[in-house]
Amino acid sequence: MIPDESLLAIKKEAAAIYREAQAWCDDKISQATGCILDYQASEQVDLRDICFVVVGSVGRSEALAASDLDLVPIARTDQALEEYALRDAELRRRLCQTLKVKVSRGKNLTKAGTIGSLVERESIGGENDNSQNLTKRMLVLTESQQVGEGYELKVVKREILKAYEGEERSRGRHVLSLCNDIARYYRTLCIEYKTKADSESENWSTRNLKLRHSRKIWYFSSIVLFAKLAEQFPRGDCGYTSKLLQELEVSPVARLARALKDTQGVELGRLLETYAFFLRFMSEPSHRQRLSDVAHDERYSNLIDNPFPMLKFNSDLLHRHIVSIIEGMQRSTRQRVLDWFLF
Repeated sequence: MIPDESLLAIKKEAAAIYREAQAWCDDKISQATGCILDYQASEQVDLRDICFVVVGSVGRSEALAASDLDLVPIARTDQALEEYALRDAELRRRLCQTLKVKVSRGKNLTKAGTIGSLVERESIGGENDNSQNLTKRMLVLTESQQVGEGYELKVVKREILKAYEGEERSRGRHVLSLCNDIARYYRTLCIEYKTKADSESENWSTRNLKLRHSRKIWYFSSIVLFAKLAEQFPRGDCGYTSKLLQELEVSPVARLARALKDTQGVELGRLLETYAFFLRFMSEPSHRQRLSDVAHDERYSNLIDNPFPMLKFNSDLLHRHIVSIIEGMQRSTRQRVLDWFLF
């Protein structure tokens, strides 16, 4: 949730969008938790060793009426995963029926797995590491919420962060290997977006504009979080790690607000208003349909039913606000942003 004092610095219409998104997401999280608990009771099944993680726009508390539910079950042990796997499809079906939204099918990225598969040495920079493992680690660690009452998400996040903490991986300070993976994930998204848009149900224009808005905000919030915390904890000690875990409990937008509201409130307000415009547009199914109808070679045509130029201009504004915020940071923080993420 964005701090109320930060919402006071932006227009009422934009503030209402964030509050509406938070309420919608909270409602879906609550409904999903109730559905999972009802399933456990009706089927008399023990799911205490499964952490049901919601990622994507609901995980970021940015979803509105047109959003899906991306569910990633994470098991504490191999045995727990084996037992749960037989029930995965049915539970997803019930969630879809109860929440009245699309629920991920449990393929590829949202397929159930174990915590071990996320934190083993070979999965982080080793022979088994790939873009899918990287994506799942980043989503679970940086933009997730828990539904149900099983294996705790905060424990899962702590285990993932611990996998980056060793001197060999982090070079001993500020979990720098995690900074590298955050930058690597963002660049992977930039490289892969067109191929995925062509091969999946989501069209190129929607994926393009999400990359220019949602993914850029996520990346920038990560940059600000790591760089700002380094100012508070210059030695990169356990205090830094504890505070990092605490900040990863809130949404990317809330992290930005908490980090910037006291020092760069005006530019923060402009950034939040620009992003709110995109969230509102994407909340309307008819808007999404108009966007999906835009052919790539006609994306800049001056047709009244072509929303792409407007949203592209909005993304350019968002980028300029981000650059202004970076330029306004104190020198040591700005240098960390450049050293750890941009060069």
